[in-house]
Amino acid sequence: MKKTVVLLIVFTFLITSLFSISTSSAAASHDYSTALRYSILFFDANKCGPDAAVDNVFDWRGACHTSDGSEIGLDLTGGYHDAGDHVKFGLPQAYTAAVLGWSLYEYKNVFDATGNTQKMLSTLKYFTDYLLKCHPDANTFYYQVGDGQADHTYWGAPEVQPGSRPVPYVANASNPGSDVCGLTSAALTIMYLNYKDIDSSYANKCLKAAKELYNMGKTNLGHYAENAFYISHSYWDDLSFAAAWLYAVEKDPNYLKEIDSYLSNKTLWGESPFNNKWTMCWDDMYMAVFCKLAELTGEQKYIDAMNFNLDYWMNTLTTTPGGLKYLDSWGALRYASAEAFIAMRYYELTGNEAFKSFAKSQIDYILGSNPLNMSYVIGYGSKYPKCPHHRAANGYTYANGDNAKPAKNLLLGALVGGPNMSDGFTDDVNLYQHTEVALDYNAAFVGALAAVNKFSGNIVIPTSTPTSPSPTPSTPDLIWCDVGDLNADGSVNSVDITYMKRYLLRGIKVLPYQENERIRIPVADTNGDGQINSSDMALLKRYVLRAIKEFPVKYDIYGNIIN
Repeated sequence: MKKTVVLLIVFTFLITSLFSISTSSAAASHDYSTALRYSILFFDANKCGPDAAVDNVFDWRGACHTSDGSEIGLDLTGGYHDAGDHVKFGLPQAYTAAVLGWSLYEYKNVFDATGNTQKMLSTLKYFTDYLLKCHPDANTFYYQVGDGQADHTYWGAPEVQPGSRPVPYVANASNPGSDVCGLTSAALTIMYLNYKDIDSSYANKCLKAAKELYNMGKTNLGHYAENAFYISHSYWDDLSFAAAWLYAVEKDPNYLKEIDSYLSNKTLWGESPFNNKWTMCWDDMYMAVFCKLAELTGEQKYIDAMNFNLDYWMNTLTTTPGGLKYLDSWGALRYASAEAFIAMRYYELTGNEAFKSFAKSQIDYILGSNPLNMSYVIGYGSKYPKCPHHRAANGYTYANGDNAKPAKNLLLGALVGGPNMSDGFTDDVNLYQHTEVALDYNAAFVGALAAVNKFSGNIVIPTSTPTSPSPTPSTPDLIWCDVGDLNADGSVNSVDITYMKRYLLRGIKVLPYQENERIRIPVADTNGDGQINSSDMALLKRYVLRAIKEFPVKYDIYGNIIN
């Protein structure tokens, strides 16, 4: 069946027009693995709740908003601040959790090979723990904490933001929220897929909530109530996306029938959703639906929808002189990233190299292959924005206009909104259309980076089903192991201290990770001096006791120091 689907898609491309593609202004070699790692770490900067500092790479972040939900008698702490502000908005939160989860699901081998799987899982669980809290029973879902208008009068650290925060909106029998319920359902279903082999109990809890939220959305149709910051224009796309992932899990054909019904509705502009010129975003999930269903079903209507959209983006959409596809001036790079992710997913179905080249051109532009020769990812490269619109990273207040100064804290991995239509960029915190950062900006960017990484040729991707065995194999596929994880069990804890002690006292001659020929990282050399001694033991103890948050050295998968 799968081969038939792929052949059908490829055949479609043989009889459709050839796509041309405008490339970026300069070809360059980029460190996609480092960019991927940074783009994941960004989310730590937007953590909210009493545990915000736990497993957080930023020492300037700590516990905040520890009474969220108290006004309605619930614990709604956790989750993530939306952007440079501190509100927890429902649609972009659910969108981000869904797209990050989708990225891990499709490209887990890339995250494994680059050593990012555990951080991705930790980040995703911080999302879904919060989403589950917001769904206290089968017929209720709270989808916002904080008031946007009030929040934006404050510029300062979230840890010291005064006052309690309202919970203004709920979806229930009296208040529809088909859009936010649908998108949250998808996020939780995808988490089920990512977590079922790790903790089946937690995964099943996510799937149960996903089905309840989907049922809420489809039985009480209507937009959610937020009408100031993230106005929803459709819910048919969100319900379709939710149903597509539930179909992926349960293979119940009724989900496909329901999707057919949803997609028979016109868009806000009176057009067929199958002729979509937009891209995947928090307010438009149609292309995500078509992309996934083209894979799951191979139906011609989904293939045609993908061809139409990518043809428009690659050949018709406004393009800057430097090669960036320019959909909208507010956060232009989030849209280019999202389309790059969609294009890469479709490339894997079709084998059409034009899609891969297109996606890579957009990611390369973001990473520095542009007329300004600057990276739009903070901390990546030697030239990047210094004034992101982000209160916590900024470190100042509105007083005396200090918030316009370069940020005190490095907002590592944040993708800013991006340039204007002429490839120009002014690094000004008040030009938030261009310097703002947000959860949804980084969401698809992570997925696109993982996809480009896969085909960059710069990392070794483990193969789950090796081809014919060879009596003299070449270099084995390498696997990641965290610094300090001496027994390679995926966790750095007191067991590793015991192994280190026995090794230093010569109770054992070889550490467990050293017996695995696929691990090239000098896991026990925690300070990177090329030796394993008491200094490494001291650092390991401090790390396990949380006296330090990270080791002073990082390695790539080959054991080379990268910091």
